[in-house]
Amino acid sequence: MDYEKILRNLKKRGYIPYFVKTKEEAKKLVMDEILAGVHTLGKGGSQSLRDTGIWEALVERDAREDDSRIELFATTLYNQKGLDPDIALQKAMTAEAYICSTNAMTEKGTLLNVDGIGNRVGAMIYGPKKVVLVIGKNKIYPDMETAWHGLKNNTCMPHANAESACRKAGKCVDCDNEYRACRVTSILDRALPGREYHLVLIDDIVGV
Repeated sequence: MDYEKILRNLKKRGYIPYFVKTKEEAKKLVMDEILAGVHTLGKGGSQSLRDTGIWEALVERDAREDDSRIELFATTLYNQKGLDPDIALQKAMTAEAYICSTNAMTEKGTLLNVDGIGNRVGAMIYGPKKVVLVIGKNKIYPDMETAWHGLKNNTCMPHANAESACRKAGKCVDCDNEYRACRVTSILDRALPGREYHLVLIDDIVGV
């Protein structure tokens, strides 16, 4: 994979791209540099954040009681605390920054995402002014056709409810099932005005 070319393409589209070799490097970059000075953070559902150790680091920062604390708005954390997860979804939209992954990205720099209720894609497009995306090499595709196929079959299906049609069929069947996981689709061609998009590319398989 030609990361230098991909990084150039991302810069042309207004993103702030980074490249690291390992998950550990990604965690250090995000926690020590990209989120420096951030005190409120929204988080979307992301296996990539768990795989890199960023999720655990964020939970630890949320528990602090000094100026280094990052108050984390995440439904998983709110459920653990016995708080209303809907409040986390609402506060995530107005936090200083938002962190998650992208479901798929083309080598030219187009970001594709699907969502079950729209909170993640909504925050990425019209939420916090700073968006941080942690992206493993398995999420990067040559073009839109392969990215769309990977999005529907490699990403949606593993995250779908066990009763969903795609899980039962073993592939996307473009269902009308009540358990459908991909109800909202977004295609981000370029960074939006007035927003910082920090894209951390990792030369490793991260997330689903």
